[in-house]
Amino acid sequence: MSPVYPCPCCGCRTLPVPREEAVAFICPVCFWENDVFTRDENEPSDENHGLTLCQARENYRRFGAVLEEFQAQVRPPTAEETT
Repeated sequence: MSPVYPCPCCGCRTLPVPREEAVAFICPVCFWENDVFTRDENEPSDENHGLTLCQARENYRRFGAVLEEFQAQVRPPTAEETT
């Protein structure tokens, strides 16, 4: 089984490669598109509608997705993704 790495937004282990290599990967649990070009959690992400990672995390806690309108695009994490 391949190693799986945590999503920077929801923390679930959904990235197939380390974060630095997961160019444009979209997490199926929170719908965060991994942005390898942002340098910190408060920098707006072009790949994520201008959201910062901090804003996306708060939205995930509130709505279960990086934006409320993406709730239909996400799924709950599997047991393997949360351990």
